[in-house]
Amino acid sequence: MLKRTAALSLFLVVVLGVLAMAPVVGAQDATELSFWTFVPAHQTFWEDSAARWNEANPDRQITLNATTSEYQAMHDNLLAALLSGVGAPDLVDIEIAKFPTFMKGEIQLYDLTDVVAPYSDVLLQTRLAPYQKDGAQYGIDYHVGTFVMYYNKDVMDAAGVDIDSIRTWDDYVEAGKQVTADTNGDGEIDRWMTHIETADRFSALALQLMNGGGIYDADGNFILTSQENIDAVQFVKDMIYDSQIASLTPGTGNHDQAFYDAMVQGMFGSVWMPQWYMIRFSQLMTDLDGKILVRPMPVFEEGGYTSTMGGGTGTAITLQIAPEKLQLAMDFMAFTKLERDATIRIWTDLGFDPLRTDIYDDPALAAPLEYFGNESVFTTIKELQSNLAVEYLGPLYADAVDVLRSQTYYEIFANNADVATALQAAADQVEQAAQ
Repeated sequence: MLKRTAALSLFLVVVLGVLAMAPVVGAQDATELSFWTFVPAHQTFWEDSAARWNEANPDRQITLNATTSEYQAMHDNLLAALLSGVGAPDLVDIEIAKFPTFMKGEIQLYDLTDVVAPYSDVLLQTRLAPYQKDGAQYGIDYHVGTFVMYYNKDVMDAAGVDIDSIRTWDDYVEAGKQVTADTNGDGEIDRWMTHIETADRFSALALQLMNGGGIYDADGNFILTSQENIDAVQFVKDMIYDSQIASLTPGTGNHDQAFYDAMVQGMFGSVWMPQWYMIRFSQLMTDLDGKILVRPMPVFEEGGYTSTMGGGTGTAITLQIAPEKLQLAMDFMAFTKLERDATIRIWTDLGFDPLRTDIYDDPALAAPLEYFGNESVFTTIKELQSNLAVEYLGPLYADAVDVLRSQTYYEIFANNADVATALQAAADQVEQAAQ
């Protein structure tokens, strides 16, 4: 008995000694990666992805140190860190309007072309374009941001308008004349077809791009004063002053509480915004549950652009990452943004239309959404992908967006300024500031 006990003790000593010498993959051996964002939901998405990565890669563990900061502060801090050469994160979200700022001079972001290349056949190339320079890919977005029309079914039905009969912008204006009305009989219009932002750019942006305009063209030319832009912005302005189917947006923008309240109260029959605006409805306008229907954007003419893209956030890897971490960060980027399961979760978890087109028939995307009339919203979104107008970026893009938001659109839509004159003044201001 004593011999057996001694033998067992010796065996345990040997086993414990071997275990003590064996490498253990744990938190202390994981590679730390830092990540900055300005969207809390993005942080959660990446943290969940890190957990899935660790389950799938026991020998390449990651500790993700993710932080969310206020939009302007995060971009300012990132710029300061990159200019000084210290303090930048390994991975970072950069909003599309800010991205051109980080493309000036000596770029401090890694070329991600090799990360994207294995997936190029299944990615929507038009959505990769905004984050490219000289043929290199510096950021990868979460979504396409397809513009769609959101209709309040109760308002449109009360006006006797069949929303599925609206195909062109001319159809939209005619329907708007039927919707816009003084329903209280007090001499004041209290129901409008739509509204136009004066301190943001989405109302004008969609029509500018769908009409072949924008801030830059595919060749890198600054085209803010192009006839395509003038005509599109004039068309939007005419909804206010000519056909009179639109008011100014309450609170000045589609992200103001004043607008949310007005929409819930049935003041507007429709609003056009990118697909990601769906979460604003479902989370911030809960009283409209089941009443909002998603339909294609009207077109200027048959065969023209079916929609365009709005907003966006490109995730990048900064040059300040330690060299030994770079490959892991790139692999983790692909795992989180480009792998099939990840792109499905971009829809199911974040509520964004993904870049990967080969999943567009997946049942998870086709499922009906109760809030949006229990319809398969993605079926509508998928139909628009064949002919999207591309938004191109350039060195003056961020400055132009700031001027349009803070001055130009207000002058045009609120103060009835001449469109061509206002766009020329904006272009002059931007170009002079850059000299």
